[in-house]
Amino acid sequence: MNKILKLSAIALLASSTSLMAQSKNFSGASIGISGGMAGVEISGSSTDSTSLTTGSGSFGKITAVGSVNINYGFEAGSNFVFGVGADYIPGDVKFGTNTFSDTSTVGSQTDSVNGKLKDIYSVYVTPTYVINKDSAVYAKLGYVHGDVNLTSASSKIVIGSYSKDLEGWTYGIGSKTMLTNNLYLTVEGTYTEFDNLTATTTDSESNSNTNSAKPKVAQATIGLGYKF
Repeated sequence: MNKILKLSAIALLASSTSLMAQSKNFSGASIGISGGMAGVEISGSSTDSTSLTTGSGSFGKITAVGSVNINYGFEAGSNFVFGVGADYIPGDVKFGTNTFSDTSTVGSQTDSVNGKLKDIYSVYVTPTYVINKDSAVYAKLGYVHGDVNLTSASSKIVIGSYSKDLEGWTYGIGSKTMLTNNLYLTVEGTYTEFDNLTATTTDSESNSNTNSAKPKVAQATIGLGYKF
């Protein structure tokens, strides 16, 4: 009987050690790069003080994005890792051109407005479930900061040139696969919604313009990383 109990204890200890090794494969410091596609949309409206120039609706664009990231995973049991990290997108993320209608007495005109997001960074947490020693899935929740820039491309300016810091939240899911002891592959999908931005600008006719908009980003990426 004692021999059976001893063998059972050894088997349980070996199993526990093996499970802990699974989570250990996804813990510690790592650095990575990723690339993919982002669907960027901004919806809002613009009205000047004379109420003659108005516009509303949404516009957007599918654009390529790339980012760099750093992460650190803390073991939280045999099958769980709690990760923290940060991402940075070094390039501009453009979200297209919209046309606002002008119903002034001088005739119908339009104003083309270009938009882009830039200097986007995020800090996040990634609760991770370890499936086996090579595979894991995670959820992602983070705070995002960036700059938005809107510029007019026509002579009858509605928005003029406008820049502002933006804050928002990002949500997502992803998977991580260990290719070697140190190299791993990630596949991730996220959705980011920024705070509503409101600004008052002056156009070329000295009219005061009230502009309101809300940027949103849906993103799918594939990445490679190195775990130290």
